[in-house]
Amino acid sequence: MDRKSDKSVALATYKGFTRDLTCTPDGKKFQYEVGKTYDNGGKSVTRCGDGAFHSVEMPLDAWGYYGPATGRFASTTASGDIAKGDAGGDTKVASAVITINAELRLPDFIRKSVAWIIEAAKESVTTGYRAHAASTGYRAHAASTGYRAHAASTGYRAHAASTGSTGNGAHAASTGDYAHAASTGYRAHAASTGNGAHAASTGDYAHAASTGDYAHAASTGNGAIAAALGAKSTAAAVAGGGIVLAAYDESVWPYKLVALRASLVGQNGIEAGKSYRLTIDGEFEQVQS
Repeated sequence: MDRKSDKSVALATYKGFTRDLTCTPDGKKFQYEVGKTYDNGGKSVTRCGDGAFHSVEMPLDAWGYYGPATGRFASTTASGDIAKGDAGGDTKVASAVITINAELRLPDFIRKSVAWIIEAAKESVTTGYRAHAASTGYRAHAASTGYRAHAASTGYRAHAASTGSTGNGAHAASTGDYAHAASTGYRAHAASTGNGAHAASTGDYAHAASTGDYAHAASTGNGAIAAALGAKSTAAAVAGGGIVLAAYDESVWPYKLVALRASLVGQNGIEAGKSYRLTIDGEFEQVQS
């Protein structure tokens, strides 16, 4: 059941897109542009329905619709008629009006995610040298900032984030279906396990690992590695980095691992910034978003 908000209240939200800044909420491609405002012309507003614009309040929830390795993201403002979902779901909202404020590169997106998590889960937040944060339970959040900071969160739709300009050696781990982990900083690591899980890490020698079906891993920075080891998983890295992918025979249960392959960017047809999956023949295949 959708919950309606006061139409005089605007919400700070985030939106994901395909690589060409389009969405297909009703099966028809809709083109967006940064800096523009869109109005549905007075149509009825419902979540997951046509005639409205969709965004999320919690940045990492956008990864449930567009993975960090395949999507683009922006800060947005939702206004006019706004419909929210039940408290047990994610933070997706539908609105009559949406403004695409600014595109967010992965490091900026992760920092926004950390700030949101810190505000939402202050009891699970620590800051400072070798700070640690842990949170467990349904939709649990954990955030930690500072040199060698660590954040861990477990549970369905759990989120963990660790960051900071002083976040060298920061680590983030999250487990559970639709769990997300994000980490920024020199030698930062992010790991996420569970179906639909996403992991992203930015910074030199950063690593991102995600396991589970339909998992995505993205890592940026010199010497960074992205590993996605579940069925139908994808990985992307930048110049100077590498990817690791697995493929499975899905005609049997449990799925049988049939191929595992790693490559540096610039070798084996792997291009910087593009997303790939592994075929059952052990060949890299570019993912078209």
